Amino acid sequence: KDPSRKGSKNSENHTNQIPRIFSVLDWEESCYADPRFELLLMCRKVVANRDQANVLWETYGTIMERRFGKTKSNSDGYSSSNSMIGPIEPWLKLETVHSLITLSMQGMNLGGRSPWENRPELWKKILREVQRLVDLGWDFCGRVLDC
Repeated sequence: KDPSRKGSKNSENHTNQIPRIFSVLDWEESCYADPRFELLLMCRKVVANRDQANVLWETYGTIMERRFGKTKSNSDGYSSSNSMIGPIEPWLKLETVHSLITLSMQGMNLGGRSPWENRPELWKKILREVQRLVDLGWDFCGRVLDC
């Protein structure tokens, strides 16, 4: 027994429990370190489709280049892959992995908000996120979809 935990009804059980995690990454706070986190959140959760997300990402990149100057250029001028904020794809992969971890934790009831959907609905969401990674070029994730 831990003497510092006197009065705790289940003091012996606390040491072996899996801790509850409330957030894998706090997107609202992470935008202070890099505004692309907030931009990515808008690209994934606010706009209607990938084309609109690309336009938003590229527009932000153009505004940053006007404000701070171009960092790289080619003969065609502006290119989103050479902008100072970089391409959107690695950020979409990061957010998708974050989403997969959060959904998995909900399915195991280990954190995040309490899952409101039943297991089949949660599994469909997980498979949709895995498919998004395959669509973004991570073909190895396709093995999950084959199961």
